[in-house]
Amino acid sequence: MTMYNVELSRVFVNMKGQGEPILFLHGVPDTSEVWDGAIATFADKYQCIAPDLPGFGRTQSPQNFDYSLENLAHFIDQLLASLSITDCVHLVIHDIGGIVGLAFALTHPDKVKSLTIMDTTFFSDYEWHAMAKNWRKPILGELTMYLMRYKQFSAAMKKSAPILTEGQIKSNYDALSWRNRRLILRFYRALDPVIFKSWEGQLHTLSQHFPTQVIWGKKDTFLPVALSKRFATDNVHILENTGHWPMLEQAKVVHKLISNNIALAG
Repeated sequence: MTMYNVELSRVFVNMKGQGEPILFLHGVPDTSEVWDGAIATFADKYQCIAPDLPGFGRTQSPQNFDYSLENLAHFIDQLLASLSITDCVHLVIHDIGGIVGLAFALTHPDKVKSLTIMDTTFFSDYEWHAMAKNWRKPILGELTMYLMRYKQFSAAMKKSAPILTEGQIKSNYDALSWRNRRLILRFYRALDPVIFKSWEGQLHTLSQHFPTQVIWGKKDTFLPVALSKRFATDNVHILENTGHWPMLEQAKVVHKLISNNIALAG
């Protein structure tokens, strides 16, 4: 685990193992730690790469970081260059990391070898969940973030994924410094659903370039399961009794599905 310079950001990356690279991109309110179990599983055969995205965890980014889809794709491209990763990556993405990863995959399909999508959106007609709607509103978003305490945060997390441990929830909460909270607000405000309009039509091209699968928790309260069918692939796995974090709630199942998809890439 170390820090890397990616343009004006200092990016914290958990990188372990050797072999073909797997790039894991986390969501909100997570950090790279959400992939610790996956890294423990895959590091004996693959080079596992899990960064803290700009605005999260230990990564230090400018307050004016550009969260446009174009720049998010560029950020991942530059991150891989900083890590001297020249091989195509197996991409595993979740939540906000799904948006980042899809922008990268659509911009650089020649740099992706397989793609696993979990509980995310990339659609102009998606209406953000209640918490995200509040974050997107000026003043109300700042007030919501400022007043958010552990009890409230824990209740929201447990509602979507009752299986999450206190340790996992506390780790996420502890990573929410006020600086990070401000950047998260900027992230959400940059992601007006209308920006996906000119991108979402390209999703059908993904499975033409590399094996693509979708894994979804049927009980996700943030992102409805119906979205899982809209990524232009028939390789969709809906996990029963699972909420927003399949990689934590059904780790063994998810790791097996990731392995299977990687195998399809040859």
